[in-house]
Amino acid sequence: MSDSSNSAPFDARQLRLWLATLSLGDLSVNEGAAARPGSTMVTGVGSANEALWSQMEYAGWTQQITTDALSIPSVTSAYTLTETGARAVTKALAELVSWNAQILEIFNSFDLHTAPEHVRQLSSLSGRLTLRTAAQLAIAKKAKPATEEAQARQRECILALDEISQGVLTAGQYIVEAVALGPESDAGRDRLEQTNKGLRYTERCLTEWATEMRAKQSRPPS
Repeated sequence: MSDSSNSAPFDARQLRLWLATLSLGDLSVNEGAAARPGSTMVTGVGSANEALWSQMEYAGWTQQITTDALSIPSVTSAYTLTETGARAVTKALAELVSWNAQILEIFNSFDLHTAPEHVRQLSSLSGRLTLRTAAQLAIAKKAKPATEEAQARQRECILALDEISQGVLTAGQYIVEAVALGPESDAGRDRLEQTNKGLRYTERCLTEWATEMRAKQSRPPS
C-alpha cells in the first residue's frame, strides 16, 4: 500500500519490500529488465509493476517513456530502468533470494528437505508468501495517510494483512504436521490438501487486495 502523502524516501530498503510483494511473473519482468538496462518495460495502468516503477522514479532508478508500442496509452504505460536502477534491482533481487533461503532453512530444520517434491514445493510457496505478506504489511504500516478516508483504508489493509499472515503461519504448521504424520498417510494428505488450498487462496487475496488498494488510491477525492 502506498500513499501520496508518504514522505519516506524511496531507497534500497523500500525497493526490497516492494519487490517482495510482487508475483513471480512481475518479478521476472524486473529481473529481465535489470539484465538489459534501457530496455522498454510495458505494463498495465494501475498494475503492481507500474506502482513500483513510478515510485522508483523518485530515486532516479526508472524513467517513464512514450513509445509507439503503446497502442492504448490510457491502458498501458512504459518505463525503462536506468543503469543505477538496474544495479539496485539486481542487488535487491539477490537479497530476496537470500531471505527466501533463510525461510526455507527453517522448514528444512523439520526434515522437509527429505520430503516428497510436492511437499517441498508447498514449503517454497509458503516461504515466498510469508515474505510477500510481511513486505506488504511493512509498506502498509509505513504509509502516512493525510485524510481520514485514507487512514481508514490503511487500517483495513493492515487488519487484512495481519489475518493473511496468520493464515500463512497456519499453512506452515500444517506442512510440518503432514511430514510428521507421513505425507502419504490419510491425515498427512488431508493436511497438505488444506495447505495447498489455503496458500492458493492467500496468493489470490494478496494480489486482489493490493489491486483494490491501488485502485482506491488512484481515485480523485470525492
